[in-house]
Amino acid sequence: MAVAVPAVRYRRIAAELRRLRELKSLSAEEVAAQVPGINLVKLSRYENARVQLKPDVVRALLDFYGCEEELKEVLVEILRDKRRPGWMAGYEQLNPLYTDLIRLEETATGHKSYESAYIPGLLQTRQYAHAIIASGVINKPSVEERVEVRINRQSVLTRSDNPLKLWAVIHESALTMHAAPGVVTDQLDKLLQFSRLPNIKIQIMPALSPPHPGMTGPFTLLEFRQRDLDLVLLSGMLSSDWVEDPEHVDVYRAAFDEIMATALPLDQSLDLITQKRDALK
Repeated sequence: MAVAVPAVRYRRIAAELRRLRELKSLSAEEVAAQVPGINLVKLSRYENARVQLKPDVVRALLDFYGCEEELKEVLVEILRDKRRPGWMAGYEQLNPLYTDLIRLEETATGHKSYESAYIPGLLQTRQYAHAIIASGVINKPSVEERVEVRINRQSVLTRSDNPLKLWAVIHESALTMHAAPGVVTDQLDKLLQFSRLPNIKIQIMPALSPPHPGMTGPFTLLEFRQRDLDLVLLSGMLSSDWVEDPEHVDVYRAAFDEIMATALPLDQSLDLITQKRDALK
């Protein structure tokens, strides 16, 4: 059984198809009459993400609109879901939004996040992840299965082919947590280890920082080869949501730049992590 492309990605591709048609000043009737395999009903469903988008049909539409080659290849690659992680099989009961995030991380080039309460999932140790996940309301999958998924997600950071570039800004309060002996110490050690990778940057937002945009809540910005495809994920306890409009995404992009400027520089951030770790030993 084929794995579905993330719903949010369908919506972005559908919006791109509609934008390109309107950019060429083409009516739906004109497109339906000239592109093989397309009729008015199918075009409407494609432009509104109401049907499974087939790569060959999308490519035919993109060719007809004269879409630039790089954008075309990005869109078709996402549809084919070439890089979807095989280890996700068996985890169909995960929140669809979470599986969207995992699959999108596989095709993204950059991942920027601000976290105010805990270490980002892509940087967590197994023991830390277990402590965090076990503190929530778990139905299915089990805590252990969710931990396994979170750890497997981290493979995007160390893959040999274009590892994901991660820039994480973490609030200082996230560096402390009441947990079993060694959990936080090992987690801080792991942060220092991750920071040695050339594709990972970690900054700490000091507890006594001036006001900054991150105070409104944590968020994740996913960047792709085509800037217009970038997305922001807003996470909450009861619900989470994607920010898809490029202008709105740019608001969060600017907010993250301000957050980076407010946080401790990279070297001072690593010094603080080291100090916190050493104080626990």
